[in-house]
Amino acid sequence: MVVLTLFLMAACPVSAKIYKWVDENGQVHFGDRQDHRVAQEVVNIKPGDSDWSRFEIDIETVDVLLTFEERRQIVEGVNNVYEFFDRVMSFDMHRTVPVNILILKDSAAYANYLIRRNRGMSVASYGLYIPSENQIVVYVRKNRSLTFQTIKHEVSHAVIDTIIPYAPAWLNEGLAEQMETIERDESGLYFERHHENRWVVDQAREQGRLAGIDQLLKLPSNKWRHSDLSGRGSLRAQSGQFVYFLLSNPTRRNFVVRLMHNFNRGDRTLSYYLVDDNYIGGITMLALDWRRWLHDQGAGVIRL
Repeated sequence: MVVLTLFLMAACPVSAKIYKWVDENGQVHFGDRQDHRVAQEVVNIKPGDSDWSRFEIDIETVDVLLTFEERRQIVEGVNNVYEFFDRVMSFDMHRTVPVNILILKDSAAYANYLIRRNRGMSVASYGLYIPSENQIVVYVRKNRSLTFQTIKHEVSHAVIDTIIPYAPAWLNEGLAEQMETIERDESGLYFERHHENRWVVDQAREQGRLAGIDQLLKLPSNKWRHSDLSGRGSLRAQSGQFVYFLLSNPTRRNFVVRLMHNFNRGDRTLSYYLVDDNYIGGITMLALDWRRWLHDQGAGVIRL
């Protein structure tokens, strides 16, 4: 337990304060909240250079010319997603076969490719992960940076499909939404705010359409996907922002790791029924923390 907590501490923002204390049984604890009832000391965390072993990623293009810098950007982005799941979520990515990426010239070529593979239901998407071929297929959009974001989104789906096939849809999609903005600098991995998701969630909250956290966590994956495909709701954006909220704090990040590993072990329990055992204060505190966070939807950058 201490090992996991220390691992998560290494991933927290440099500016966050981590407190250490020893209870009456001699057990060491770490947390991000000061408790004046016990003797605590502040632990200073300094990020080190990354020794992450980068994967070589197979990129194929059809009638598309990529610059050297664009190829580098794609490879770096894919590796950032793999590193997140390895370092932050504590899964061994070196046991996972890296995806291969196919980039097509436009939406028409993309639609034809999917139809030939009996995946016509997905032609309205920007990209797709095809498990049988371990392949991510995308097409070049006018803003190429959005294409590269879609690749990272689909890489997240590929990872979860491989190692956590029973992950609930809200968590699967919420993590994929966050992977779109994952980057790395000299201090390590970080997320930028997903501006579109923030706007959608703000609108839904103001109009009284935002689902309660208990509703979101009780929703079976098939019903989540049905609602998302209908295009009438804001579940995708809410799932993305809810995951952003959870990742923005070391204690809540620990909660995500616990959920992920529960589902990795084959647990198919709805997320709602796992909260009380894995989140301090249970579902009541989680819902309260979420409501408080919604007022400004947190910082614009999360450092891991």
